[in-house]
Amino acid sequence: MVKAAAQKKSKKQKSGGVSRPAKKSVPKRNAKLSLKNSASKGKLSSLKAKKKETKKVPKSSARAHHPVPREIRKAEKTSPKAASKAVATPPPSVPARLLHQTKTTSGALSLLGKGVELIFQKDFKKAKNELKSLLQMYPGELDILARARSYIQICEREEANLKKPAASADQLYALGILEHNKGNYDAAISYFLQSLAKHPRADYIFYSIAASEAKKGDTAKAIENLRKAVELNEDSRIYAKNDADFATLQIETEFAELVGMNPLLPAGFK
Repeated sequence: MVKAAAQKKSKKQKSGGVSRPAKKSVPKRNAKLSLKNSASKGKLSSLKAKKKETKKVPKSSARAHHPVPREIRKAEKTSPKAASKAVATPPPSVPARLLHQTKTTSGALSLLGKGVELIFQKDFKKAKNELKSLLQMYPGELDILARARSYIQICEREEANLKKPAASADQLYALGILEHNKGNYDAAISYFLQSLAKHPRADYIFYSIAASEAKKGDTAKAIENLRKAVELNEDSRIYAKNDADFATLQIETEFAELVGMNPLLPAGFK
């Protein structure tokens, strides 16, 4: 019996010991599916990780939704530093000076100011002299000299207007007649007085002033000026007696005596 048991043990040892069940082989199709599932799980995990990263980005780093010019976008692609310089360049803080300041600028400006002040005072002759002296004294101040020349032209133009011949006495008298016929009695009297200043003994001018004053309703002045006209020319009595401009004065005793007629009675008086 012992020999038989020993023989069995030796046989088992020769055959390789304890026998184990064989492993089952996995089909190829199932292996492919398992690979795909693992790959999809990997993609999902990477997407989740990216979403977490975007959530963690601070708001300040987010791009503003303002339109960016095409030139700046090109510059950002090529050289971001150059683009940032182009956008952030500040405007000049100090404006350009109108005049080129020199040592003589203040003196030239003071003379120019005097000339302009004289122009406003309508003293064109003195203003022109001041401006011409500016041209001689400060030949290097080109900007100021250009302004001075323009003011000199203004002075010469105004002086030419002042030298125009004044209206004659006859012209002024004719203007007075036009204004009288239009019913502008104050303007007519003004022209008559200007004409009278040139011919102080013209009877017809006194007569016309009296007519305008009568139409205006100024009885006392009308009779006074008509009396002066009669003193210079007796024919003024006849003219005034038949002149419709003096119709309102015919009820006045003084006017009736002056022109040699009986005063008319007021309407309704018997």
